[in-house]
Amino acid sequence: MECRDVFRCLFNIGDNEIEIYRMLLNGGKKVDEIGEIVGRDRSTVQRCLKKLIDCRMVKREKRIIKNGGGYYYIYISVPPEELKGFLNECVDEWQEEMKKAIENLEKSI
Repeated sequence: MECRDVFRCLFNIGDNEIEIYRMLLNGGKKVDEIGEIVGRDRSTVQRCLKKLIDCRMVKREKRIIKNGGGYYYIYISVPPEELKGFLNECVDEWQEEMKKAIENLEKSI
């Protein structure tokens, strides 16, 4: 089993999300920059980033634009060491839920 299999099982994310996560390990980027690097359109990148943020693999930081106002976001991957702890918590939680489901097998058949 590989890490991508764990990500699929726990978070229902695919190759696009994993590719973006890995790419962001090299430094934070804006949506348009990510799209250019991975060869995906803006809406696809935004959907992938939403999934990655929801499963706590990526963080979003707001940056203010000087001279003219406004803002933009930079997306940054959570370091693998930090992610490992969270993944272990998710696996433990998943295991407990599976045990409860098995205990209640007779009720759910």
